[in-house]
Amino acid sequence: MKNRNTKIIIAFIIILLLATVAFWFFFLRITNPTIPIDENNPQNFSPFGTSTRRTNNGQNNGQSNGTSTSSNIPIPILRLLSSTPVGGYGASTTASTTIIRWVDRGRGSILQATEDSLDIIKLSNTLAPRIYQSAWNKSLNAFISTTLVTNSTRIQTTYIEITPVANMNASSTNSMSITPFELKGKNLPNEIVTYALSPKKDKIFFFSVQNNRGIGYISDITGGALTQIFDTPVTQVTIDWPEENTIAITTKGTASQDGFLYFVNPKTGVWKNIIGSIGGLSAIVSHDAKYVLISMRGPNEDMQTAIYKVASSTGISAVVRTLADKCAWGNFYKNLVYCAVPSMPINGTYPDDWYTGTIQFSDKIWQINASTGEVKLISNLFIESDRLIDGFNLSTDSKDNYLMFMSKNDLSLWSLNLIDSK
Repeated sequence: MKNRNTKIIIAFIIILLLATVAFWFFFLRITNPTIPIDENNPQNFSPFGTSTRRTNNGQNNGQSNGTSTSSNIPIPILRLLSSTPVGGYGASTTASTTIIRWVDRGRGSILQATEDSLDIIKLSNTLAPRIYQSAWNKSLNAFISTTLVTNSTRIQTTYIEITPVANMNASSTNSMSITPFELKGKNLPNEIVTYALSPKKDKIFFFSVQNNRGIGYISDITGGALTQIFDTPVTQVTIDWPEENTIAITTKGTASQDGFLYFVNPKTGVWKNIIGSIGGLSAIVSHDAKYVLISMRGPNEDMQTAIYKVASSTGISAVVRTLADKCAWGNFYKNLVYCAVPSMPINGTYPDDWYTGTIQFSDKIWQINASTGEVKLISNLFIESDRLIDGFNLSTDSKDNYLMFMSKNDLSLWSLNLIDSK
């Protein structure tokens, strides 16, 4: 009787193992096709290579080469894309999904995610460490990077392309260390201190300091056809290119000095004073250059936030209290601005204490309608992630379907589904 029971148990285990293998083979083994690269269509760029799926908490959950590990696991509204430090990112929306690519700050590897899959794909393994900032072109196959030079405080600005590896074939992808793309680039002038891409992502504005003067240049995205457009005694600035005919230049924010915002015509180099003089001024301009979200030093050394209407030269309170550096205007809905707002305001000297890391926040994401003044809570980041997220480097994709941002606490990268969170 005992032998008979043992045989039954063994048979049951064998049947269970066979059923498990059959289920895996027919339902879970999904392969990715190899699709040719089309530089004008980022959706068809590098869907194969080292594929690493991450679960909702962003931890690696398995790795394969040339295969997809997508499943029926729901994609979270707030998604951790990278738990390791990121050196900037870019996003592009196609007819079917939003694609996000970013630089691993440690190695310089390029990784990719799409908002309809949990897969994380490693595109390149080229060693390019210490990239801490990047601005991507429209096709996401090239970017301008800022690198800290080894054993120096000097920064180097570089144009980098993501190019196919020569002689790549199907058999070579069997190695886990080989990826289908590599990085190739060229250094841009040493004097560059900051830069911004045009709205079409095909030109770049450089701001350099030479002989204690600020020099503005415009070139194509590779750094070629360099043209000087102005020469100014102002040297400490932040810059943006929000609208095709408007470059925004803001004096660097500090509580100890009054700040100014200027609009510069990229064709003529002519400056126009928009806002000033305001203590601790930081500013971010809408993509039609009609509105400016500004943050400033309050009467009690706290931070205050307002929406400035350029045409009427008037401002209204933004209701929420945050820094302009923690906000991003919509690309599609140009009157909407999204801000990472501290859940609990902290007394301090702004924006200096936040810049230096003396003060850190735990944020919520709010949406502000500049046309109506309406304010709406989009996400409580701590509740949805169980993490303290101090948001910065925010941006939306071209259709405002997703908000991407980094956390100043650990330089992790996140995306927030704006459609399902409303």
